[in-house]
Amino acid sequence: MPKKKKDQRPVAGKLDENVHIKGAGTVQTEPIVDTLKSNYMPYAMSVILSRALPEIDGFKPSHRKLLYTMYNMKLLTGGFIKSANIVGRTMQLNPHGDAAIYDTMIRLSRGNESLLYPYVESKGNFGKAYSKNMMYAASRYTEAKLAPICRELNGADYYAEHIEDILQLVI
Repeated sequence: MPKKKKDQRPVAGKLDENVHIKGAGTVQTEPIVDTLKSNYMPYAMSVILSRALPEIDGFKPSHRKLLYTMYNMKLLTGGFIKSANIVGRTMQLNPHGDAAIYDTMIRLSRGNESLLYPYVESKGNFGKAYSKNMMYAASRYTEAKLAPICRELNGADYYAEHIEDILQLVI
């Protein structure tokens, strides 16, 4: 029986001999309030301004990514397609998971009744806003496509303006 070779992979947590990090291994004392001001507050403001508040067109980045994906899938002129396929494609642009993307699609549809003009036409149980017991079905059971009103905003000009923002959020 041949001898096993020793594992030559570096041990996790150890650095190469030639790597030197200034201040590594030293403990700095700093009041927690100063740490929060310097680290947490800029991050929180960035999240609020870039993700939580809608832009002038009324869309958050997650809405824009979903509509962009549906536009690229030719769902403006084509027929209905399974919501799970749309969600899967959108996950290439939106790294927050399938449940968050599907919730976004639900909010943009007619069943949620939160929009005057829904941007997503739905087929299947997309739930009702006025009923706590009427939850929406899983994405594998529903179908969706873009509503006709999306012709007004889903053109090459609209996405040419926002494509850099969409791709920047992916990176």
